[in-house]
Amino acid sequence: MGSRYYKWLLMVALVIGCLGGGCRDNDDDADSTYGESVEALPSKVTIHRLNRSEYNNTVRDLLGTEMRPADDFPVDDFGYGFDNIADVLTVSPLLVELYAYAAEKMVAELLDDPITEPQLWHVEAETAETTVGGAATDGWNLWSNGELYSVINVPMDGRYQISARVYATRAGDELARSSLMVDGAIVETFSVEASSAQEMQIIEAVADISAGLRQISVTFDNDYYEPEAGLDRNLIVDWIRLAGPIDVELPGNPRRNAFLNCGVQEVGSEACTRMILEEFATSAYRRPIREDELDGLVALVNLVESMGDSWDLGIGVALEKVLTSPHFIYRIEYGIDIENTGPQSLTAYELASRLSYFLWSSMPDEELFDKARDGSILNHEVLKAQASRMLADPKAESLVQNFAGQWLHIKAIDDAFPDVWYFPDFDEQLRASMKAEMQHFVRSLLFQDRNLLDLLKAENGWVDARLASHYGIDDFTGDGFQEVWLSPYQRGGILTQAGWLMSRSYPTRTSPVKRGKWILEHLLCSPPAPPPPGVEGLEESESEGGTIRE
Repeated sequence: MGSRYYKWLLMVALVIGCLGGGCRDNDDDADSTYGESVEALPSKVTIHRLNRSEYNNTVRDLLGTEMRPADDFPVDDFGYGFDNIADVLTVSPLLVELYAYAAEKMVAELLDDPITEPQLWHVEAETAETTVGGAATDGWNLWSNGELYSVINVPMDGRYQISARVYATRAGDELARSSLMVDGAIVETFSVEASSAQEMQIIEAVADISAGLRQISVTFDNDYYEPEAGLDRNLIVDWIRLAGPIDVELPGNPRRNAFLNCGVQEVGSEACTRMILEEFATSAYRRPIREDELDGLVALVNLVESMGDSWDLGIGVALEKVLTSPHFIYRIEYGIDIENTGPQSLTAYELASRLSYFLWSSMPDEELFDKARDGSILNHEVLKAQASRMLADPKAESLVQNFAGQWLHIKAIDDAFPDVWYFPDFDEQLRASMKAEMQHFVRSLLFQDRNLLDLLKAENGWVDARLASHYGIDDFTGDGFQEVWLSPYQRGGILTQAGWLMSRSYPTRTSPVKRGKWILEHLLCSPPAPPPPGVEGLEESESEGGTIRE
């Protein structure tokens, strides 16, 4: 990548660093003129709470989960237009509760131990529930039309085999009939030919059953009773069974299997416990865990086991403690010397985290951890190479969604609501196309070797059929977004794109004041002074001097 690319990346990093509290003017000790010899002092850096995007991305990379628990957290506070400014990211009692709830859900998912082979539920008739009948020598005697059932917690959707061992006393002109049922619905009905305990028969059927509590039943359907003639048809049930799921591959939980891999150590041993917790906490804290911290986590597992609970539960409690620790929720920077209160350099791990959360809005990956572990990330060339690698990773899309989405107000497109009375052609498809256009444009600037000035003067853009129609591009063909060259008299850079223009307008008209103020604040870093008292707003209607647009 060219040098212009790195200069631009450095500029963006400096902007984010200053907004985040990493830069400070030092007018007493330094000349403000650029080019002079300046000895600038770094400011104190506020510990940085993970915002909602960073939290979701971090648990995704740490646990491999598809959950997005932070979507249910309170909206993050904004400072200078960004939601990752440490000084304004507060923590409320509600957020603390949600951290604990999220940790519990994610750990339960990680340690879930699903069935890995078909199961069998065997219920003796005497222990089942019944609507009629009484105990018999060989089982349970249904002496009238009735039902013998058991409620079973089925672990997963699938095909299951239901069976029962029965015989019937004969009376009348037909055989006894019995049905196997699930939740009151008949699966199959049988004629019972066996007439004694010595020749009991097994009736069985296969059914599709959904996960959850299910009532599995065997019924007696055609009672016959003539007491004067001594004729009585009854059904005797020995047991009911449910087996399955069948005809399905059961992969188990690969995430659990990988996480609980202790190598040569026995699963459940203290050596295994220490190995698992040390590796997990080091990744979660984004630095090597201290020995006293590890001892505390291991002691927590031992405490749970000493109270009669399982090792699995103990590991789960320890993991929840890690996920609710300030060392996970916050990015804490101690510096090389924790006792030094003056200016000092970041550690290799802290630098790796800064780079990772800047480019990915997430924790470092294994390769970046390796560079922090051996200290090579402190070398400028290694740092530069890692930045190039990370920008080529799909996770760098966070720069578009989070950084550019807030800096260039791409996210504000979702909050704009043009009045359909004035703009009847506007619809949600056009809104989505406007937003996607800006994202495609920013991607080209971030991930290609382009001049930063292209942000304002580029003549190329990305449009789909809906946006091409809106822009009046008549020769557009094909599906999806395509790069096109736009008329320099109409379009040029981000300030002429429909999404930006719409987000800086009122529902019924354009707003040169809102647009000009945004340019001064976000591009020129020269926010205008507040208006003096008594200044009236612009008239909505046209005047002799021309329209507001003019």
